[in-house]
Amino acid sequence: MWLLVDSTAMSGHVYAVAGGKGGVGKTTSAINLGAALRAAGHDTVVVDADLAMANLGAMVDILSGPTLHDVLAGEAALHEALVWLPEDGPPTRSPPDEGPHLVAVPGSRSLDAFAAADPDGLGGVLRSLADAADFVLCDTGAGLSHDNTVPLGVADGVVVVTTPDPVAVADARKTIDFAARAGGTIVGAAVTHAGEETDVSALADELGIEMLAVVPETDVAGDEPLVEVAPESYAADAYERLAATLADRGDPSTGEFADSDLVSRSTEPETDDATVVERLSGVFDRSEND
Repeated sequence: MWLLVDSTAMSGHVYAVAGGKGGVGKTTSAINLGAALRAAGHDTVVVDADLAMANLGAMVDILSGPTLHDVLAGEAALHEALVWLPEDGPPTRSPPDEGPHLVAVPGSRSLDAFAAADPDGLGGVLRSLADAADFVLCDTGAGLSHDNTVPLGVADGVVVVTTPDPVAVADARKTIDFAARAGGTIVGAAVTHAGEETDVSALADELGIEMLAVVPETDVAGDEPLVEVAPESYAADAYERLAATLADRGDPSTGEFADSDLVSRSTEPETDDATVVERLSGVFDRSEND
């Protein structure tokens, strides 16, 4: 049985970043796409929905605090798991005064946390975030698992990431079929680690979907996101073009993310979907807490 979640009430756009094989660059793509969307003026959230092998937090130096796993286990409220990623400073649990914003919802690498998290609650998390931000990017796990059916089905669109490696391409093809069965809408693919010999047209034909971005191999060293660390690189340019492509599909601006009830109120931990959405229904007046 496929788990389908109605996403018609969401205001922002949710994109799942998916791929059949580990190591193809899903997390890197999600982070860089988020940074590129922020640079284009969009409040963006990147969610680590790879519940079994979460690595978003480690990649952007989020080493402690509540995680998505805690939210899905009913041990933390959603707003407690939000981490802001400023352009010029370390991650912070407090929203900066000015936007646009790039926010991460990291996962936990603990096996105990994985066992306690209920993946069926992920749909409510994504819908709530989409009510507060322009774009929500969901970094999914590798392979074909129940954990992935929720983000693939909830998302407005699925971006499939692969390398030119034949095994990765074959797994990407399986992911495309899997996403369709989960109720997802494939918008296109991004090929990473592309070289001069990569036949992009042949890859697009094999996958049977539009090629949205070609990210070349890069030896640029530095912390993520690459679009900020090495903005002049060809890889950064590819992610910026991908962000522009997704943004051109619609501008779901919903107002200031930092002013949302979700990130401003101190409440008891609650994970019920309806309760979380209610906290987003109005715009929080900062002056009440000044």
